[in-house]
Amino acid sequence: MPDEGPISLRHRLAGLTRSVRPPTGDGVPWQPDLPAGRMLALPGRGSVFVRDNLHDGSLRGHPVLLLHGWTLSLDTTFYGLMPSLARRYPFAGFDQRGHGRTLLDARRFTIPELAADALAVLDELGIEKAIVCGFSLGGPVGLHLAVARPDRVAGLVLSAAALSYTQTRRDRLFWRAIAVSGRLPGFGAGTSAAARYFGANRRVPEFEARWPWLRRELARAPLSQHLATGRAVAGYDLRGRLAPLRAIPATVVVTEGDAVCPPRLQLQLAGQLGAHSIPVPFDHDFPVARPAAFGEAMLRAVDDMQA
Repeated sequence: MPDEGPISLRHRLAGLTRSVRPPTGDGVPWQPDLPAGRMLALPGRGSVFVRDNLHDGSLRGHPVLLLHGWTLSLDTTFYGLMPSLARRYPFAGFDQRGHGRTLLDARRFTIPELAADALAVLDELGIEKAIVCGFSLGGPVGLHLAVARPDRVAGLVLSAAALSYTQTRRDRLFWRAIAVSGRLPGFGAGTSAAARYFGANRRVPEFEARWPWLRRELARAPLSQHLATGRAVAGYDLRGRLAPLRAIPATVVVTEGDAVCPPRLQLQLAGQLGAHSIPVPFDHDFPVARPAAFGEAMLRAVDDMQA
């Protein structure tokens, strides 16, 4: 894919102030070929949007549970992985609360509650034990699921994730800003923040072709929902708590060019988990901007878990 070099975090954040026009016209010129989706009711928890191929009895191996990143969704995180994964293994993925098509209330919640949502999805789909595949936000959610119910986790595949996002001064200042922003009257009504951030990639021609679909998907959730998730992310810390999980096979796909989640924090996670690591030379926008490379790296890690 043509590239003009890495895009700095400063340039991406500056994109939050620029206009991002929604796609024009009724049609979407490009969209990925994904398994069918539906709403799934979780008793006492509301309904979530899921995609799966569990009806395909010809597939073997542990089912794979996909957990997406913050401000993204199942589709925008895993559109480069789902087609190839669906041909090889049974899988299920869903939009976590406040993301994509799962628009629950924006009350305060925690990462363990998001992990409880994931466990409820496994229960409703009849999945006894899964390989949990989490990117960014999906990493902490998958780890909390494994801490609470290690008997339901056959393996962990994590990428661009850390044990805590308050280990650097920059991150602590960022989460403080998120907390203040959430209190501003009327703030969070818009839906374009994620598109403005990831839209910095539009200088790459192949990304530009996918942009109408991505812009539409990234704008599904209001900013207030993302802020609620941000407060949950700021409040979790799993440092020193993963020793019981070292019996679970794990692989960490380390994004070595990551400006959001520093590689040293990803390696810290791998070390405390006793996980194998796979380095890739990409930034935190890896699944959005490099879907083919993302799908290849994550599928390689899932293959290792299945073996």
